[in-house]
Amino acid sequence: MENSLKALILAAGTVITCVVITLGFYLSKEAQSTASTGTSKIGKINSEFAENDKTMYDNVTVSGSEVVNAIKKLDGEFVGINVITNNSNDFYGYQFDISSGEIMMKSTKSYSQAISSSASNYINPYASFKGKVIRNGNNVITGLKFEQV
Repeated sequence: MENSLKALILAAGTVITCVVITLGFYLSKEAQSTASTGTSKIGKINSEFAENDKTMYDNVTVSGSEVVNAIKKLDGEFVGINVITNNSNDFYGYQFDISSGEIMMKSTKSYSQAISSSASNYINPYASFKGKVIRNGNNVITGLKFEQV
């Protein structure tokens, strides 16, 4: 009788141990899934935050002075700015394909030309421009397009 009682206690202990271990693995898997989801969301927020200096122009009407500021601010970055005025259609920084968003080559236009009232590509600081963000096939911002309205 004493041996059978010990066997039952040992069996119960083994079952409880298995249940605790199974529960531990289950909680570990759930925690890993939650952490993965959280990491993914944090990565997305970081990406949006990093692009904020460009996405702020998407579908927004801005003044010509704001367009010129964008040209100056984004100078040196791997992004192009297409400005369409009543007199010209010019690229600053890099030239890119409007439909695919692919960068084609470095532009020869400069910030100083955009602010020179005697230049053909002068940007009137008081004119209004509609902004648009251009992305490539990898969903990376490669350009900004400003069209005078």
